Amino acid sequence: MTRETVAGGPKRVALVGAESTGKTSLAQRLAEHYHTAWVGEYGREYSETVGHHVGKGYVWQGKEFAEIARVQHEREEEAARRAKRVLICDTDVLATEIWEERYLGTRTRFPYRRADFYLVADPAGFPFVPDAIRDSEHLRAWMTQRFTEALTEERLPFEMLRGSPDERFEQARAAIDRLLAG
Repeated sequence: MTRETVAGGPKRVALVGAESTGKTSLAQRLAEHYHTAWVGEYGREYSETVGHHVGKGYVWQGKEFAEIARVQHEREEEAARRAKRVLICDTDVLATEIWEERYLGTRTRFPYRRADFYLVADPAGFPFVPDAIRDSEHLRAWMTQRFTEALTEERLPFEMLRGSPDERFEQARAAIDRLLAG
């Protein structure tokens, strides 16, 4: 598993965290700010459209997480070719691993590249917005803890984002600026 940035390639920043914490909106806003590409969350797309509707009570299979990780990785690689200096990822393979752990109790280490930097969205102060797929309101604190534990275990750099959407944007922007300056 490579963690290095490809020479001349963009730095990859992944937003991770529990459901309904503003990650997608923030990813889009950051990509716009940096005039670069961003990658959406394939796991959500899969849940909404791939052959069936994954909803509350759905029984997941391990092979589904492997497929989600593979497609997410492929989309990141494609977007990296269009990105300028930084690629913003609304999730990544590490997040897929943590979601597998949430649903199956096991965590497969998928052999795909990790991001260069992670932004973890704290659920505190963000109301849970339910929909047909979201079912983890009661696990938001646990998910946040698991993300920070996994990032710490793998020695991957991250910053916790807190506060309002504008405050989170400013925290993320400052962190990305430091990443790009280094």
